[in-house]
Amino acid sequence: MMRTADDSPSLLTEIPTSSLAMSMLFGSITFTTAALTTKAWLTTGDSRVIFAAMKPRSQPLDKTSFVSIYTLLFHSTTFGMILFFAYLCENHPLYPHNEKVYDRDHFFFLVVLLFLFGFYTLHKNGCDTSPRLDATETGTAIAASARESISLPRNAARDVAEQDISTKSTSSSRCDSLSILQDCHPKLVEEGSSSSLPYKRSQISAAYATRVKEAKPYNDVLNRDQTEEWKGWMQFVFLIYHYYHAEEVYNSIRIMITCYVWMTGFGNFSFFYLKNDFSFVRVVQMLWRLNFLVIFLCLSQGTTYILYYICPLHTYYFLMVYVTMRVGKRLNYSKFGLRIKLAIVALLIYLIWDVDLGLFKVIHYPFLGSKPTLGATNGTQWEWYFRTSLDHWSTFLGMIFAANYPIVSLFYRKLEAMSWSKCWLGKGCMGASIMIAFVVWVRGPFLLDKFDYNVTNPYFGFVPLITYIYFRNLTPGLRSHSLKVLHEIGKTTLETYLMQHHIWLASNAKTLLVLIPGWPKINMVVVTIIYFTLSRKLYKITIFLRGMLLPNDSKSCVQSLVAMSFSVMFFYSMAHYFYMVGFVGLKAVAMVSIMCGGFLYVVVMDKTWESYSSSQSCDDETHRQPRYCSKDKILKVSKFLPPIAGGMVLLIVGVVWQRLAIVGGARVGPLHQRCETHVNNGHWISVDGCNEVVRGEAYRNEAIQNFATCGSAGATYMWGWEVSKSSLRCRFTQRNPRQLTKSLSHRRIGFVGDSMTRNLYHAFSRLLGIKDAGLYDANGPKHSNITRTVDHTLIDFIWAPFATDQVGIMNGMNEDDRKWDKHSYDLILIGGGAWDRLHRFGNDEEISAIGQTVSELVENMKMMKKSGVPVVWITPTTINTPALNTPEKRDHMTEEDMNDMRSIYEQLGVTQTASFVLNGPSFSAERVHESFDGVHYPPDVYGAGAQIFANSLDWLLPEKQGAVKFVSPEPGKMARPVLGFMMLCLCFIGLFCFDGFFGFSYVACLFIKGILPSELYLEAFSLLHEKCELPPLNVPPRLSLGANENVFVKKEIASFSQKMTRRKKMTVNHDEAEPLNHGIENNIA
Repeated sequence: MMRTADDSPSLLTEIPTSSLAMSMLFGSITFTTAALTTKAWLTTGDSRVIFAAMKPRSQPLDKTSFVSIYTLLFHSTTFGMILFFAYLCENHPLYPHNEKVYDRDHFFFLVVLLFLFGFYTLHKNGCDTSPRLDATETGTAIAASARESISLPRNAARDVAEQDISTKSTSSSRCDSLSILQDCHPKLVEEGSSSSLPYKRSQISAAYATRVKEAKPYNDVLNRDQTEEWKGWMQFVFLIYHYYHAEEVYNSIRIMITCYVWMTGFGNFSFFYLKNDFSFVRVVQMLWRLNFLVIFLCLSQGTTYILYYICPLHTYYFLMVYVTMRVGKRLNYSKFGLRIKLAIVALLIYLIWDVDLGLFKVIHYPFLGSKPTLGATNGTQWEWYFRTSLDHWSTFLGMIFAANYPIVSLFYRKLEAMSWSKCWLGKGCMGASIMIAFVVWVRGPFLLDKFDYNVTNPYFGFVPLITYIYFRNLTPGLRSHSLKVLHEIGKTTLETYLMQHHIWLASNAKTLLVLIPGWPKINMVVVTIIYFTLSRKLYKITIFLRGMLLPNDSKSCVQSLVAMSFSVMFFYSMAHYFYMVGFVGLKAVAMVSIMCGGFLYVVVMDKTWESYSSSQSCDDETHRQPRYCSKDKILKVSKFLPPIAGGMVLLIVGVVWQRLAIVGGARVGPLHQRCETHVNNGHWISVDGCNEVVRGEAYRNEAIQNFATCGSAGATYMWGWEVSKSSLRCRFTQRNPRQLTKSLSHRRIGFVGDSMTRNLYHAFSRLLGIKDAGLYDANGPKHSNITRTVDHTLIDFIWAPFATDQVGIMNGMNEDDRKWDKHSYDLILIGGGAWDRLHRFGNDEEISAIGQTVSELVENMKMMKKSGVPVVWITPTTINTPALNTPEKRDHMTEEDMNDMRSIYEQLGVTQTASFVLNGPSFSAERVHESFDGVHYPPDVYGAGAQIFANSLDWLLPEKQGAVKFVSPEPGKMARPVLGFMMLCLCFIGLFCFDGFFGFSYVACLFIKGILPSELYLEAFSLLHEKCELPPLNVPPRLSLGANENVFVKKEIASFSQKMTRRKKMTVNHDEAEPLNHGIENNIA
């Protein structure tokens, strides 16, 4: 059925104002881009400007350059087309979105397959021959993280640098990491020289070079390749968790999000420590990377910012790190000043989240509300409190690890410089202690259910995190290798997270996008290819546009932001005006796009075309000759063809949009009443219950090896709806208890009728979650009323087998409604006819009486409908005549008799009067042979009828707005003061014991000397500051090496002296070696 002309306008009037505004904005840009492309092609015949736009270099926008402006418009058009595709997938899909189905075997199969395939891409870090985007990427471990994990799942800080290769100074390119070249033992700080660097590279002892290996960019702790790999495999598991709705692995996914938030603190702290850059440009560039795509997704889709909670979450914690490092930034290079400042931040975190003092509400009250909205069903205030509470310590723990990172790196390398036995004694003891903590976590908090686990995650989520970091970096070989395929996935984690909501998945990640119906695995492959391709493209566009619009110049950044904001507000105002005047549709979009696009085209031509065209020559043999070298022909063609080309592109886009709006589906939502004629259309199909999925579940869950009843011997039957055209928007689905209890909250439904109606009542009760409803009970009452309550939903069954009983009940309900001016029920489902046909259909007088009674029933149904209460009529199910077990039933209650009874009710107006008719034979006729007594069916048959009824509730009982006063939960419910105090103490240990592993490193120090983290501070940080030209370390003037280090260094001197002696006997000049040996001793003295 095609949509009529009356229906089609609603397709555009229903779209949000912001979506209409974005269609006008990108329509204008698309028009201009197409026109400029045609102009350049026809006039100069040079396609290099197009190729330059397709493979651009990130350079600041030149407003006088045709190529620069065209490149900007070209990528903006590409960006707009991807957003348009996402809008079509969400709102006008070719096929209705599909429901998620969890298959544990397939879920873990994909995870294992990823890692198996990943091992085939194992490669040594640093061997990548592809050109680096930024010179700083040759830095060591934390530089990578400072660029790649500065915020959630993306290469944030690296991206900041991608745009300013040419402007990077020599000094800044020297330092890309907190990792330093710990070649040898440094010189002690001279007394009174705290204002200068405590160590000089030229003064470092050569003895240490023989023991502690240099940290390379590719083999240090948490190097770039490793962090990308880490983000890659976590993102893959996170995505398929959403695809399959694998709730059983929720706790694991929660940990992965904790790791992402941890990386925000780790990477941002590293950047600010190394670069000491707190400029406006830096903040704007970072916020662009985090929010550019999500803002335009919100505008184009008409969604809310909180829906994509990962982006605001990481923006929030980025700003927390920024403020922490910016306030009192001179203390950042003080040994204890920085740590005291961080301790104060830890105390604030404890007071805001772990103690219910109301501080969270006071701080966030001006920005958050308590009304339900998309992505925040309990209000944005509670949603934000919930999201931030889950990981309120994670970012800060990442900052602590970054503050101790050089020490952690040196700790590993010092152990590895020792003998094999000492090295593995230290690593083994530390690893064992971490593993014990991990096992306790696995057997404790990790096994809690979802809601209980959420409370524990902020306090115990760091345990698996540091376990992974420690063992992933346990040996130089592990640090030096990574899996390439995971590395590639990790590059675009922000884009893949955002676009999964509308392209890979749909309905804001609640359903599956379908392009190939009936082939779920093939569909998954096709959709995944499209999804990852577009995500990578969006990543490149985001980085490129940032390089053009937000260069390292605050004035240019402000101008770009003002221009973008003005453009968005201008088109939003126009869209709002069109809504007010009722002029909404494709014609409005086309008119505004052509007018604004034409104006932009003229402006660009006036500003840039003359200089560009003068640089092109018809006699130039280096590029293709123009189509029209004659000036007259050029003038004639170039005047009218470019605008026509722009209009043709808009026409094509508009036709696609209009066509999909007519024949395609729609955004998932409540069913329309027009679906009433299709909801009963379906049939039973036999399903082989012995497939590999069922066999696997039976073996895992029930210890069943093989089935005895399979296929023809014992087929399982499933009822389903027939395929309907996408344009009907009748997407029938299996309803679950959560959906039903939500839609029926604070409502009362009455079932009135005989045993057929009672069985449907039991089936509907089971849908609401009452699993034992309708169990066979020979001793239970049969002909009595039943009342059940599920949460705030009340459902009643009233025994009324005869039409006269039903009339009496309906009369009583109508009288009560008039008396109390209040409805007793929100909906009535009534059914009957079988008892009347069996007991009161023997002569003409009884038949006449039944007709009169049914007519009265019709009048009562009309009165109830008039008062606003929907009435559903259920026709009797199919009768299995051969199975009827009494002579009376075989004489008066055959299927032919019941079919006549259905016709009588229809002729007397029952089916026409009812708000909806639930057709009993539609879900029972194909299973009639299973009716054991000729009348009643197995429970699953009535379950199909209950699902039909549940889908009809979408239009029969629309969700009430404001029927029940909404009360948003108050922030503070997740506060745990004791656990928070535990975390506070743990943070103090990490800060003032200088241990990134929060005290676990000291376990190794119990057995191995010379690796105490608190005594490695100067040694670890001195070369870092010299190499990176950072401000001098602010350390106490009198500082000496610890006793353990003195012993270790003296052993080094002795060992080095022996080597020098042996070397003198061979070829080394005695005069060169002796001063060096004395220099070491002087340094120690």
